[in-house]
Amino acid sequence: MATSLKHKTAGALLWNLLDRGGQQVLLFVVGILVANILTVADYALVGMLALFSAVATILLDSGFTTALIQRQKVSDVEYSSVFWFNLGISGLLYALLVALSPLVARFFGQPQLVPISFVIFLALPINALSLVQTAILNKEVRFKKLTQINLVSMTISGCSALALALLGCGVWTLAWQPVILAAVRAALLWSRTDWHPLRVFSREAIRSLFGYASSLLFASLINTCFLNVYSFIIGKLYPLRELGFYTQGNKMCEMGVSLLYGSIQNATLPIFSTIQDDRERLIRAYRKTIRFTAFVTFPLMAGLFAAAGPVIRLLLKEEWWPTIPFLQLLAAGGCFTILTAINNNFIKISGHTRGILQLEYYKIVLTVVVVLCTYRYGALTLVAGLVLTRLLVYIINMIYTWRLTGYSVWKQMCDFTPYLVLAAVMCAALIGLTQVIASDLWLLLAQIAAGAIIYIGLAWITGSKILKEALALLTKKTPTDAE
Repeated sequence: MATSLKHKTAGALLWNLLDRGGQQVLLFVVGILVANILTVADYALVGMLALFSAVATILLDSGFTTALIQRQKVSDVEYSSVFWFNLGISGLLYALLVALSPLVARFFGQPQLVPISFVIFLALPINALSLVQTAILNKEVRFKKLTQINLVSMTISGCSALALALLGCGVWTLAWQPVILAAVRAALLWSRTDWHPLRVFSREAIRSLFGYASSLLFASLINTCFLNVYSFIIGKLYPLRELGFYTQGNKMCEMGVSLLYGSIQNATLPIFSTIQDDRERLIRAYRKTIRFTAFVTFPLMAGLFAAAGPVIRLLLKEEWWPTIPFLQLLAAGGCFTILTAINNNFIKISGHTRGILQLEYYKIVLTVVVVLCTYRYGALTLVAGLVLTRLLVYIINMIYTWRLTGYSVWKQMCDFTPYLVLAAVMCAALIGLTQVIASDLWLLLAQIAAGAIIYIGLAWITGSKILKEALALLTKKTPTDAE
């Protein structure tokens, strides 16, 4: 049974990594091409609406997707009720956001935000059409089909965005891209899945699911505001170009964060929900998840920090080069974001969703205090404060995880610290290369090669069991010593 769970998890993780990795590669390539055509101001305008889009997306789902996956048995009436609820909420949210757009435009002093809002928020009702289908595919661990749909959708939307940029559509390129992505994805999910909603709506089903989902909803709202409030503040307090640099840096960093966290969460949530009643087994499984997350996250984020300079200078026009320090700071904070999210996933599986909400209250207080202490000193200092806040939030998160699940702070630190040390050594070596190699191209190539050799070599020398298990899975062998 344990071997079956391990292989099932590994298969799910591989498909999710392929899904997320393929999406992020496409997003990265298209993003670089489009960024070299558009201006910093175009990205800044869309960045001003990021908070509203993110909050609306959380309200649209209302925590029901996670509730559907976590519940072991779900009826067609429950699926259908959630579908109609999401559709109704999406229409109300779209109407509200469009109605509020003149106020937002006046707040930022950017009248163009009004027509942009009419387009960019269209993604909400379109996404509502496919939320339940996505939850079903995740719940049934049918990641292969989901991967195919996501990659096709991303390819079509990316090509469309590039075409719009080349045609001189400017900021409208960024406004239409998420709408096209949502439309193509919804069409594919409806045509390639068997489930379709019944003409029924049960208030009792919504009430039953909302009992679990409500804490997740409010926690997600607070977390989303935390992640996006900096776009709001930078757009209001500093020159427009500063928001453009932050938006681009955050977009590039989020590709790695989304790849790692999204893949691990999607793979583990439906599978580990099946063993949620076996606490000891669940803790063992999640300890391994934390180790694997740290093993992959720390070197990637450290590598991005060290290589931010040559990456930006090689891929983007000179107008974007001030993005470099923003990207470095966000990469440093990304490690704590991923680990915090994985811990929250563990708390969800354990059924303590109110604990996640309590954690978000601490996050609000910390964010307010740090923003008030840093906003006077410029956008970069504000973002440095964001990194500090993410570290403090993760420390509090570990304490809560210990209290609610029994996974102690000491055990978690023992699980991730070895990989943090290895990544720090690797990062120092990569930064040292910047002092001896002048060419950005050769520097980047050297950093990639040296980073891989140093990190994997040190992991092998120190006897990393996660590395051995990963190599065993790749070679289809079973490791002799289970961790």
